Amino acid sequence: MEFWGLGDLTFSTPLLHAAAADWEVTLVGKAHARPLLEPTFPGVKFIEYDAPWSAYRGKYRLWKWDWTALGGLIVRLRREGFEAVVSVRNDPRDHLLMWLIGAPRRLGFPHRGSDFFLTDALTRSRPKQHKVEDWRDLCRALGLAEGARGEPRLAHAQYRSARVDAMFAGLARPVICLHAGARIAVRRWPAEYFAQVIAQLRERFRFHLLLIPDVDGYGAAELAPLADTVATGLTVGELVDVLGRCDVLLCNDSGPGHVAASCGRPAIPIFGPTDPDWFRPWGAQHHIVIRDICPWRPCFDYCKFREPYCLTKLLPGYALPEIVAHLQTLNLPHGDA
Repeated sequence: MEFWGLGDLTFSTPLLHAAAADWEVTLVGKAHARPLLEPTFPGVKFIEYDAPWSAYRGKYRLWKWDWTALGGLIVRLRREGFEAVVSVRNDPRDHLLMWLIGAPRRLGFPHRGSDFFLTDALTRSRPKQHKVEDWRDLCRALGLAEGARGEPRLAHAQYRSARVDAMFAGLARPVICLHAGARIAVRRWPAEYFAQVIAQLRERFRFHLLLIPDVDGYGAAELAPLADTVATGLTVGELVDVLGRCDVLLCNDSGPGHVAASCGRPAIPIFGPTDPDWFRPWGAQHHIVIRDICPWRPCFDYCKFREPYCLTKLLPGYALPEIVAHLQTLNLPHGDA
């Protein structure tokens, strides 16, 4: 089970690669799970369910939950006759659902007494570790040695599309992809800050800027005039294809950073209210831009102020030297090249 976003799903891929080699695997998750993962895992079965407890707001309004859909899911999953069910979330609601499914093995990280619902109540290898390491711990408990040392990985070649072929046809300069949005607004570095950074980068490097506006259009007005290509209306598969071809991704703490990382591409994410020790793009080729400006950071998206000062006070002048330095390590050609 993984009821959360694109990035969270990429973290699960070490277990999926290892388990799919020997078992019949079903993944229960949101609608975007199938287009994100199916090309890499064609043998995995997907069951769509938008768990109400994974909502950003209103998750405790039980009277608004679709209990009929939840009941139908439980019946369907019980009929599957699973040997084991796992969740990486230390969420008692996940664990209760696992218990209701009736699988003989239920593996997870207990919280607030939810070990009652688990047959294998796991303890993390380290008290504070990345979510990928949580998935590795689940692999160890299942005896999946390959997954216990695996990396998040999507088979980018399986996502190639004619539309993205056309975007990249004939490009001679390295491609910087810019995704300025984020599903949760308090994770968004101001679009005008990205615009200032891009203007400064243009003076130092030669590159083709490909802008991916957020689904709600965030940042398009400020950034589209600076872009060489604006890629709107991408499907999930096309998003993977774009991110797997770009030379570097500049982004917020959001799903595209993890998708790029799982395709082996470097990312430079701007981090605000969350903790990179848990949620950074996995791998050594990335650079995190972050400042402990707010004493309440990490607040994990539930900012107590009228604006996320951890981002709005992280000015372009602070971020630019780090971004320039990392682009230099990636051998991006200079402006006079």
